[in-house]
Amino acid sequence: MQKKFNSIINSAPAFIIKYWLVFTLFFELARVAFICFNYDLSSGLPAKEFFAVLYHGLRMDLSMAAYISVPVGLIFLFRRFLSNKVLKTAIIIYTTIISSLIIIIVISDVLLFRAWGNRIDATPLKYLSNPAEMYASISHLPLLIISVIIVIILAILFVILKKLINKGINFKHQKFVEILILLLVIGAFIIPIRGGFQLAPLNQSSVFFSNNNFANQAAINAAWNLMYSLNQNENNKSNPYIVSDNIDAVAAVDSLYSRKGKTQYFLKTKTPNVIIITWESFTAKVIDEVKEGKEIVPGYNKLKNEGLYFPNIYAAGDRTDKGIVAVLSGYPAFALTSIVKIPKKASSLPIISKEFLNHGYSTSFYYGGEPEFANMKAYLMQGGFNNFITINDFKKEDLNSKWGAHDGVVANKIKDDLGNLKRPFFVNWLTLSSHEPFEVPGPPSFSGSDDESMFSNSLHYTDSIIYNFVQYGKTQPWWDNTLIVIVPDHGARLPRTKKIIDNFKVSILFLGGALKERGVVINKIGSQNDLASTLLNQLSFDASKFKWSKNLLDSSINDWAYFAFNNACGFVGSNGYFIYDNLGNRVIESSGNKSENEINTALKYQQYLYEDYLRR
Repeated sequence: MQKKFNSIINSAPAFIIKYWLVFTLFFELARVAFICFNYDLSSGLPAKEFFAVLYHGLRMDLSMAAYISVPVGLIFLFRRFLSNKVLKTAIIIYTTIISSLIIIIVISDVLLFRAWGNRIDATPLKYLSNPAEMYASISHLPLLIISVIIVIILAILFVILKKLINKGINFKHQKFVEILILLLVIGAFIIPIRGGFQLAPLNQSSVFFSNNNFANQAAINAAWNLMYSLNQNENNKSNPYIVSDNIDAVAAVDSLYSRKGKTQYFLKTKTPNVIIITWESFTAKVIDEVKEGKEIVPGYNKLKNEGLYFPNIYAAGDRTDKGIVAVLSGYPAFALTSIVKIPKKASSLPIISKEFLNHGYSTSFYYGGEPEFANMKAYLMQGGFNNFITINDFKKEDLNSKWGAHDGVVANKIKDDLGNLKRPFFVNWLTLSSHEPFEVPGPPSFSGSDDESMFSNSLHYTDSIIYNFVQYGKTQPWWDNTLIVIVPDHGARLPRTKKIIDNFKVSILFLGGALKERGVVINKIGSQNDLASTLLNQLSFDASKFKWSKNLLDSSINDWAYFAFNNACGFVGSNGYFIYDNLGNRVIESSGNKSENEINTALKYQQYLYEDYLRR
C-alpha cells in the first residue's frame, strides 16, 4: 500500500499539481507583501476585509499558476522520449525564466502602484522606446535595494522549485494510465484558468468584492493583470462601454453642453499675446498647503489673487499624454488608452495653436525634455507651431535634469525669445521638474527623501520659477497686452490622501496685463479640457471645432466635470461627485447626492466619447 501511495505522489500528474500549488502560494504571499508595502492604504482595512482580499484574489492566483503549469505538463507528455536528466534540465530552465519574469512583474507592480495607483498593465510598455525617460521616472527609487530583493526572492523561490523538481522527477517508466491522468490534469487546468464554471471567463471584476477600492485592487494578481492587458487589442473596433443606444448617448452628451448663454469677457483686447504654462502634476492639494512652516507653492498662492481664478476644475486624466490633448484640443481622457498613441486618430483633433496661427499669431512650444515620450511629438508636430523648442535646443551643460533641462533653464530661454517673437504670439510651455524623480537644482526647501517631501520640493521649485517669470513679465513691454494661463497637465497621487477625487482636483488661473479685472474668482465646475473653448471665446475665435470643451464663462453652462483613469471614470456635479469603476461595474467613491440619472449620464458620456474615438 505504501509503495502504491509513493508511486502516486511521485507521479507526473502529482508533480504538476504540486508545481501549480507552489506558484499559487507564492502569489498569495506576494499579495500579502503588496498589502503590507501599501500600509498607508491598507491600515484601515478590518481583519475580515484583509482575509477577504486573500480569498477573492485566490481565484486569479490559481488561474495564473495554471497558465504557468500547463507548459510543464506538456513537457511531461514527451517524457518517454527524454531522460530524467534532460527532463529536469528543461523544466529547470523554464522555471528559472518564468520565475524571474514573475518576480520582476510583482515587484514592479508594487512600485508602479505607489507612483500611479494602478496595478501593472501594458501601459508602462509604451515607454520602452524611451529608456532614458523610463530611467528618469524610476531613478529616485532605491534601485540597488530593489535589485537585491529581487535576487533574494528569486533565490528562495528557485530553491523551493528546484527541490521539488529534483525530488519529484525520478521516474522509471510512463504507463498509459499515467499519461491519460496527466492529460486529464492538463485539461482540468482550464477550470482555474477561466476562474471556475461560470458562464463568463475570469476578469478583474470577478475578484472585486468591496466598496473599498484598495481592497479590490489588492485582490488582483499582478502577472495575470499584465497578461490580460497585453492580450487586449487597443485598436479594437468595438466599444467596451455601451450602456444604451447611440441616440440616448448623444442626447445625454448634448444635455451637458449648453451654449446659448452670454459670454462674460475679461480681456481689454481681442488680440492679446497668450502664454499657456502647463504645469506638471500640479493639483489643488498643494494650494495654500503649508509644510514645515513654509507654503509649498507661495508664488501661486499670491498670483491667484491677481487674476481670474477657477478653483473648481478637475484634470481630464492621469498622464501628460492625456493632459496635453485636454489642454490643446479640449479632448477628454480615456480610461485605458490615450489618443496620442495612434497618430492617425490624434491628427484628426483640433488644436488651439492652429487657431492662433490662422489668426496671424506666431506660435511656439517649449519643453525641456523629449516630446517623443509617449508619442506626443507626432501629435504636437501637427499643431501649427512655428517654433518647436525641446531638449535638442539647449546646450549640453544646461541639461541639468534627468529629463533634460529643468524649468529654470527653459524659463530663461523663453524670456530671451519673447522679445524677438513676432506679435501677437502664442506660447505653450510644458514644465517637467515636478515629474519623477522630483530632483531639482539647488538645496531642498523641505527635508526628507521620501516621495512626498521630494515632490513638494519639486513643486516649490517650479512655483518659484513661474512666479519669477510672471514678475519678469511685468517689467516687459509685451506685458500689458499679454494673457498668461496656468493649468496643470494632469492629476497626481502625491501628496497622498484617502480620497481618489483629491488626485484630480486642480485649478486654472488667468493672469497678465491683458486682463481688465483682477482678483476675480469663477466658481464654475469644469474640466481641464474646458480651457480651449473658454480661451477661444474670450478672443472671439470660432470654438465650434472643440465640441468636447465648454466655455466656463458662458452664463448658461452647466456645472459638471468628467475625468477618466485606470478603467474608471469620475463625474462631478453641483450636488456632489462619484467615481465609477468599469471593471467592478460599481461606484467606488462618492459624496453628496448622486442619482441614477447622473450615473447613467456619465456612462453614456463615456460611451459616446469612445464612439467618437473609434470613428477617428
